[in-house]
Amino acid sequence: MQKRNFDSTFCGSVPLHQINLIQPYGMLLVIRQADYKIVQVSENITVAVGRQAPEIVDTLLSDYIPASQMKELQRKLDEGLVNKLPFTLTFTGADGPRDYLAITHLSGEALILEIEALSPAGEENSFINIYQQLKYAMAAINAAPSIQVACETAAKQLKALSGYDKVMVYQFDKDWNGTVIAEEQEPGMESYLGLTFPASDIPRQARAMYLDNPYRMIPNREYVPVSLYPVINPLTNAFTDLSGCNLRSVPAVHLEYMKNMEIMTSMSCRILKDGQLWGLFSCHHRTAYQLPYEGRALFELLSDIIAARIQSLYYKEQSDEYTKLHDVHTRLVEQVFTGSDLTEGLLGREINVLQLLDGAGAAMMHNRRLETVGKVPDKNELKDLFLWLQSTSASGQVFQELHLPGTYEPSIQYAEIASGILVIPIQPNKGEFLVVFRPEVIQQVNWGGNPNEAVRFEKDNIQYHPRNSFSIWQQTVRNTALSWKQTEIQMAGLLRNFILEFIVRGLD
Repeated sequence: MQKRNFDSTFCGSVPLHQINLIQPYGMLLVIRQADYKIVQVSENITVAVGRQAPEIVDTLLSDYIPASQMKELQRKLDEGLVNKLPFTLTFTGADGPRDYLAITHLSGEALILEIEALSPAGEENSFINIYQQLKYAMAAINAAPSIQVACETAAKQLKALSGYDKVMVYQFDKDWNGTVIAEEQEPGMESYLGLTFPASDIPRQARAMYLDNPYRMIPNREYVPVSLYPVINPLTNAFTDLSGCNLRSVPAVHLEYMKNMEIMTSMSCRILKDGQLWGLFSCHHRTAYQLPYEGRALFELLSDIIAARIQSLYYKEQSDEYTKLHDVHTRLVEQVFTGSDLTEGLLGREINVLQLLDGAGAAMMHNRRLETVGKVPDKNELKDLFLWLQSTSASGQVFQELHLPGTYEPSIQYAEIASGILVIPIQPNKGEFLVVFRPEVIQQVNWGGNPNEAVRFEKDNIQYHPRNSFSIWQQTVRNTALSWKQTEIQMAGLLRNFILEFIVRGLD
């Protein structure tokens, strides 16, 4: 069995940005940028301003906050410095004036304000205390000698800083399945360390939102969602796009997912690499818990720190690997020139292509001559494989196939020694290739519950539910090989350029 792609087409099409409801831990104002007129509000806005939602619509934001704050907000908006910036705004409600945290962002013609009550400043969230915690966590992460240790350190630091019962680091694979590679948790909680969760658990459009929103928090899965008034945004004549809002409500299926996990609170924070989603910090709490804004800001800062450290370690690893392989490539080139025989120089001497491209065997067809080294299929099987490559390799580029029996059925006969191939086209129209083989590696994938049951539809095929169990569900993956590293693919490209140059210069 090959490892399947569980990225659900259905889950990936649910319009999360048009849910038109918010979580009640905050309030929302939609304001026309042109004149700062309030055009839409969440129905719980009464808490902040002491007036009902219909009374507030079509009034001005300046009616509710001090003139100095209004002036500062306008200044930063005019300078283009408003997106996701936190402000302190003072609203006067039934209990008198109160300070609120306001997160601002732009959406078309609208300025959206997400506001929540500020917690009283205390020793635990003073600037000095937070800065000390941040500096210590940064130092610990930057001292980590490997990506794995950096992730373990980050999970430990963030659990201590945030107060969550569990903090995990969740890394995506090429198919967007996520594996828990680090975990810090309270005793008695079910461990997910080492388990893989199907891509449909965090569907495509949810992953895309992390590129704009650093974190996502659900303080209480049993919340009652708050509607917007009016329901239709008068600026767009549609539902308001809440994709940039932290307060955006959550689909019922996700809340059911949390219930099945026996958690009341969750928070996730992105980890980016090269501007793309690499993984997440995933936090669980067994009781309702709202992490203060200061704590969320720490997560956001530390997600950037861990991202920078991962990128630094990754590129150092690549650089060291590249230097080592380049030395092997140079020796191979010298060897070919010394013997003036391309095939023998690459396959048959002290240094060969297997040391460059980490294969168990290799076969080369050139000038109607088929030569091999290491463990390879027999010559008739190789000739058939080369004919198939000639018919399918139109691009002439280096490529790898890690599940050869899935694309070339006859190879099932020798999958044990050749489940993976790295193909270097020489003259593909003549059937000339250098092919490096890797053997089958039987893998046990430990899924967090059966991924085939990630989404369960009711009889009406409309209502659906997440899986009930997250216990280990093992999948045995066969007829696949380990992937070649990016540096090895680069070396294969360099080797191809050398081979073509050698042939064109007539040295062969």
